[in-house]
Amino acid sequence: MDPPRLSADDEGAPTDPEELQEYISLLASDDDRSSIAYELEALESIYPGSIRLRSPGPSRVNSPSVSSPAGSSAGWEDGAEDVPKNAPLLQLLGRYVGAFPIDSGLFGDITRTYITSAGVPFVPGDVCVFDGLVHVQSLVGTWHAARVAEVGAGEAARTGGRSGTGASTPAERDPAPSRAEAAAVEASLARLALERPKPSAKPARPLPKLFTSEPILDRKSAFVGHACKITDEDDVMAVVAHLLEDKRVARAAHPTIWAYRAVREAGGAAGRVVESDYDDDGETQAGSRLKHLLDILELEDVLVVVTRWFGGIHLGPDRFKHINQAARDALELGGLLDEVSGGGGGKKKGRK
Repeated sequence: MDPPRLSADDEGAPTDPEELQEYISLLASDDDRSSIAYELEALESIYPGSIRLRSPGPSRVNSPSVSSPAGSSAGWEDGAEDVPKNAPLLQLLGRYVGAFPIDSGLFGDITRTYITSAGVPFVPGDVCVFDGLVHVQSLVGTWHAARVAEVGAGEAARTGGRSGTGASTPAERDPAPSRAEAAAVEASLARLALERPKPSAKPARPLPKLFTSEPILDRKSAFVGHACKITDEDDVMAVVAHLLEDKRVARAAHPTIWAYRAVREAGGAAGRVVESDYDDDGETQAGSRLKHLLDILELEDVLVVVTRWFGGIHLGPDRFKHINQAARDALELGGLLDEVSGGGGGKKKGRK
């Protein structure tokens, strides 16, 4: 098995957002590759700032890669004309995971992600990269833990089994990711004076617990996400109506861009049935992209709603990035991203 073809320096800095959006728009304009565009957009929402576009040679188009939490990155080639009819080829970029050099075994396991029974099933035309990346993260995590254990066992053998107090493993030396943005968010919230929707005095039915994200500000536009668990389709319109009772929400350019995904036990041969729907609320393709985000995350019984206040400056494709990010922030705030479905596919019902 050949070693990875890329050096540790090939990972580079994150791709400029405008360049990434231009590439996504180019893919979206091609009917045969629009599904790749939607998945890239969803991956950017799930792993913000982690996608890198690389041009390995003049005969191939850009090849995306996504950084993994393990400190490495996985890339895939999408330049072949038959994508997405055939599975992409996942590869681990770089030469190290933490302090350990990548061996041919791990490299081979990752390249066989879609062609082995221990990997991820591939259905032509279906999105697959997110599931592949989750599989890669599991492989890398298991492999890295085994290397750390080997180092620990070697240290124990050299010291006669005595435990040291001053040494740390490579995993312990890895810094935790920084997420210090609270001050900026508070300032943004104060500027807009956005209020959380107040509950109705006499709701027709008990409303699900609603989680509302902090605003995302860009060129005087603001985006706020809302997310909740639902028990049936009636909850969707009840939550939308509840949000519209807030005058600030109702005055927004696009007050309720929403999508939901629910799973029902139909019984018999049908088994588990996926029911989903969306509303663009005047922002073309916005609702369908939210629905795609829920599909790729395989969330069950979840509703997301995004409110956009327009500030007078057109944002172009950036608006879709902010809409997806606001939805993801609300899902994360409610802990709903942890409730990923483990079930298989079902019959989908969606509004076009």
